[in-house]
Amino acid sequence: MAGTLDTATDGTALDLLEREDAELQLLFDRLARTRGPSVEMRAEHGDLAKQLVRHVATREAALTDVVGALGAIPELTDIVQRMELHTKERRTLIDRVEHMSRGIPGIHLNQGQDFEGAVGELAAIMEAEIIWDVSDGIPRIRQCTDEATREDLFHSARYASRHAPTNLSPTKSRWYERAPIISRLLTAYDRLRDYPSATGGRG
Repeated sequence: MAGTLDTATDGTALDLLEREDAELQLLFDRLARTRGPSVEMRAEHGDLAKQLVRHVATREAALTDVVGALGAIPELTDIVQRMELHTKERRTLIDRVEHMSRGIPGIHLNQGQDFEGAVGELAAIMEAEIIWDVSDGIPRIRQCTDEATREDLFHSARYASRHAPTNLSPTKSRWYERAPIISRLLTAYDRLRDYPSATGGRG
């Protein structure tokens, strides 16, 4: 079970999807609770927003891996269709949030742009997806597959997390997001790019 894993990179892409869902639930909640005019709150809020960019990208990589692998299991076709239901809307918003945050200190994310509004739109889609993942989708996948099958079907969590570029193509996953070497290089490049935190360090 995912709860017994020792690190964030143990298990399969399915385990990673489950962990990222949990992390994003916490991040969306913390972002909602740290809105405020004070410098301290704006700094904390901005740093959380920087974390959000990376976590949504990691979830997207895990989700893409899971959806691609489940095509081999006819009885889970409805799960695949449900997981792909809002792909275009979600990825368009992820792309928007990523572009709005790139190179801007977290404390300044809302200056001259409606970053908060973009995050709110993304949260509205993703929170509903996450609730379904946790309550229905992931449990169904686990019921229909044993551990050995899942290890054969999905990439490892470590692999998926290392092939998770933050600068995604809107509307659907492109070949370069899945190409092992190119995707890994894009992920490293995105994470090394200037994503300053609200306090001046790296987000």
